[in-house]
Amino acid sequence: MMGHPRAALQQYSRIVPAWRIEATRLPEGEPVEAGITGAGHWTSQPPAGAERLPGRFVLPGLVDAHCHLSVAAGPDGWPVALSADDALANLVRARENGVTAIRDTGSPASVTLELLASEPDLVACGRFLAPPGRYFPALHEPVPPENLVDAALAEVAAGARWVKLVADFPLLRPDEPPQAPAPSYELADIRRMVEAVHAAGARVAAHTTTRYVTELIDVGIDSVEHGTSVEEADLTALVERGGAWTPTLCATLGAGPAANDTPQQAEIRERLAYLLPLAVERGVVVMTGTDVAGTIPQEVALLARLGLPPAAALAAATTRARRFLGRTDLVDGEPADLVSYDDDPRDDPAVLSRPVAVVVRGVRIR
Repeated sequence: MMGHPRAALQQYSRIVPAWRIEATRLPEGEPVEAGITGAGHWTSQPPAGAERLPGRFVLPGLVDAHCHLSVAAGPDGWPVALSADDALANLVRARENGVTAIRDTGSPASVTLELLASEPDLVACGRFLAPPGRYFPALHEPVPPENLVDAALAEVAAGARWVKLVADFPLLRPDEPPQAPAPSYELADIRRMVEAVHAAGARVAAHTTTRYVTELIDVGIDSVEHGTSVEEADLTALVERGGAWTPTLCATLGAGPAANDTPQQAEIRERLAYLLPLAVERGVVVMTGTDVAGTIPQEVALLARLGLPPAAALAAATTRARRFLGRTDLVDGEPADLVSYDDDPRDDPAVLSRPVAVVVRGVRIR
């Protein structure tokens, strides 16, 4: 992509020719003859005279439900903050790769909220909500417990539909090794924040890697991020509350083979291989998310390796996640988000990295 990323995004508003779709619709696996109208809307009746969209398999646009557009890994391994232009470039790149629904789960200085004026479909949490010493210093302005509610509501007022709570984290002190993760805020403070955010019409995504997750679900968080200490009973509670789980597998396990696991990763992998299929079976919305590591195709591949059937792994990256985040699938009269492939990603998730066509809000961009 050449030129300024904002200029690249302007192409998404163009009206494009109609398209005819003749393919297998995934994750369901049903044959479909449909199309996209000249106004960019999905239609179950192929438009007369429309050109056929390339690809034998189609999916609703892919979902990255946990990413940080304005964060990158630094040379020393610690994360660094990026500019709004860099965040926009990352958004453009994701869309070109077929990721058409994105939830940015935290940005330094709320930088991704700056994109909402031109990118209303982007779901952005704004700043990271964490107290002093409980998150990466380069990425957040500390939020003391007494300011937690006001800080969360300020992000909602600025356009955030979700807020990002760092609910537990290692204590980071200069010139000292990180301590074990521990709760960042008292549960009573989190409860007040969750209630206030819900009353304002927004939702709460909570970073958690400890057993604090049980209490967090109990006070009403809407999605568990990472969740490496989730247990079976938590799955039932999450379903009852209509919540979701984004396990961020590339960030947690790495995209490499299990043979390369550390002992801690091997233990987590074994637990997730039991819990993730059970979560899907019980009705938990499992969503794909890259964090700042890996790709959505790699996330889908890891879900499959951990026991999810191919259709369920694809649903975590498309239909299930899209509905949870308030995006439609391919519905008559609605703007069409889709990505198509020549080969079947149910046979090999790596196919997801080779789209032949990408349509964003009815406009073909690839």
